[in-house]
Amino acid sequence: MAVAAVPFAKQMEGFLKRVRKWDSEFLCLGNKSEAFTVPRAEDLLPRITANLDYFCVNYVVCLAIFALIAVVVYPQLLVLVCVFSGLWYALATRPANMKVQVGAAFLSKKQLQMGLAGFNVAVVLIFARTMIFATIGASLLFVLLHAGFRSVPSNAKDKMSQDEAREP
Repeated sequence: MAVAAVPFAKQMEGFLKRVRKWDSEFLCLGNKSEAFTVPRAEDLLPRITANLDYFCVNYVVCLAIFALIAVVVYPQLLVLVCVFSGLWYALATRPANMKVQVGAAFLSKKQLQMGLAGFNVAVVLIFARTMIFATIGASLLFVLLHAGFRSVPSNAKDKMSQDEAREP
């Protein structure tokens, strides 16, 4: 268990190092030189691409915040999260060699996990698809609007020019 935690800790450390400053870089508070501007049509796609690459981790954090807000705002999602968290916890805490007899067949823990995953997806799509797709749409709209209107930071421009110089 401790051996698996070391690579995970290294991955999280690398992930968190890529978080940009929220106030000065992401939201441009106090920095007028790199503020939000309306791009020309030919500059829109390179700007979005550069900002998605530069602010990738910040956007992931924003998507997670959107998901948490959705769970709190929609009580139905909160119930689904609680019920399925309990079911997954109950299944995860069982021994690996556990078998359940269903009729004449024996189901292993792996088969039960696959069955619970399928049941989980089906129930979520039946009862919460509108809320989930609305949340995904709103969060992606936020990310694309930010990436489109946010001027490319000078740090990202330097990185882009270095990447272009490396390509043959």
